[in-house]
Amino acid sequence: MDKFYFRHQFEEIAAKRNHLKPVYVAYGLMNSGKSSLLNMLTNNIEVEFFKTNDIRETTENKEFDGERCIFIDTPGLDANHQDDTQAASGVRQADIVLFVHQPQGELEANEISFLQTLVSSFGEHASKHIVIVLTKMDKEDAMKIDAIARRIGEQCESELNFLPSIFKVSNSRYRAGKLKSQEVLVERSSIPELLVHLESLAAKAMSSRRRRMQDEVSTLLDAIGLAEQKLHGEKLHLQAQISQGFIGFNQQIGQLRAFLDTKASFFERI
Repeated sequence: MDKFYFRHQFEEIAAKRNHLKPVYVAYGLMNSGKSSLLNMLTNNIEVEFFKTNDIRETTENKEFDGERCIFIDTPGLDANHQDDTQAASGVRQADIVLFVHQPQGELEANEISFLQTLVSSFGEHASKHIVIVLTKMDKEDAMKIDAIARRIGEQCESELNFLPSIFKVSNSRYRAGKLKSQEVLVERSSIPELLVHLESLAAKAMSSRRRRMQDEVSTLLDAIGLAEQKLHGEKLHLQAQISQGFIGFNQQIGQLRAFLDTKASFFERI
């Protein structure tokens, strides 16, 4: 870790402090439906704000600054290290994280790993800050989707020790309902239910932001302290090596000086 790393970390904390509205961040594997979900939540129905495609589209965090809140889309996880780093940077801005899962089955091992880091960052309040969203529920049988949701809840409790809210949504059903003015489709998408839940979390999330920032600053200061101790130790070690290296040299210089003094004394007697 160098000064540029620490400076970047402090800049991220400062950026979070400057957000005056709750920040929701979509986080999950590539092609899980994050961008499509955010388009629905931000009412970008006809014209996409967050690009969607079967190929990898999102490679950098993209922010939508709405009237009452901010939504951030992040690159798909586990594509490459750079994307993972970008996504982690986006999550550090979050008051609420939408962990998006495409329900072909239960949480995969890599998803559990990413969630573990996420849960650790929120600590005992993780259940109030992390919402798991199962997208594309219209692509599977309802009973299968319900079974997957139950299994994910069990995984979170047994392997991650937290109980998140889990929502099953259909982005395509919501979009069709909005475009065709069919309220039944809109309601059946469960997007309105998710929006209500997110709004209910906003006030508590904002109130806990200060606590999280204090914890992050404290952790960063501890890391700086350890880095300083390490540098000081390396400095002392290097000084000792230099001193040790000069012992032989100083001995030779002493012998040379004694030899020259002897010769000088000899010539003075001539």
